[in-house]
Amino acid sequence: MEQTKRLEEKVCIVTGAASGIGEATARLFAKEGAHVVIADNQEDKGIKVADGITDEGGVSSFFNLDVTDEAGWANLVAYTLKTYSRLDVLVNNAGIGFMKSITDMSLSELRMVMSTNLESVFLGIKHAAPVMDGKDTKGGVIINVSSSLTLKPSPGNAAYSVSKSGINMLTKIAAIELAEKNIRVNTVFPGPTLTPIWDPLTNQMQMTHEAFEKAVGDKITLFGRMGRAIDIAHTILYLASDEASFMTGAELLVDGGEVLQRDQPIFDTVSDAADIVFK
Repeated sequence: MEQTKRLEEKVCIVTGAASGIGEATARLFAKEGAHVVIADNQEDKGIKVADGITDEGGVSSFFNLDVTDEAGWANLVAYTLKTYSRLDVLVNNAGIGFMKSITDMSLSELRMVMSTNLESVFLGIKHAAPVMDGKDTKGGVIINVSSSLTLKPSPGNAAYSVSKSGINMLTKIAAIELAEKNIRVNTVFPGPTLTPIWDPLTNQMQMTHEAFEKAVGDKITLFGRMGRAIDIAHTILYLASDEASFMTGAELLVDGGEVLQRDQPIFDTVSDAADIVFK
């Protein structure tokens, strides 16, 4: 008998799925039988990911979403219900960041990061949870992508780290509030992961991806390399699957042991990577 796929016919929304961890997660979900909505504001890249999944025999569609726009979230959920009849899993993955000291940072820059990284997670939970019917099933699932940078202070990362730290507490509160609906809410903490988010930095530093990874990998315990998007995606898949049906409010660190030996942050000073914007 053919083994059932881990997300067979479950309907999943993945934000920030046009590239990086979000793309890897969407593709992995589809291989495991999920119907995946690619939610991103990078329309060309997002459509390409959705089409690629469809070409490989999966089920996927693209929705252009500004994660900071509440009306956009309401429209996304309505689209998902109209297209696939229900919603089982939400992965709040979209995020941005930059490196700048607190004294050099403008309030508008701080608010931009907080809105994209933290308020978007609030909006996703607010609009997705009411339509997740977990009473007669094994429940809905919400997975929020935080960061290992919330575990130790790192100079130049105030906006990013604070916004991601807010996700950690929001996840725990949501886990309590949504338990009566059989909705599980958990957090993944990626460590340094080799994705296009680093391109602005490597370009400015005139480093190849190989040289950059070696510099960062020297500070990572396991394998001496940065993580790959698929490493994080497999952890997200586990939390989305019924195998994690008794987990809620949990925090899973996927960093190759980088935090274990972080006597110094990856960038020792803000000036090492000042004014770099990550998207």
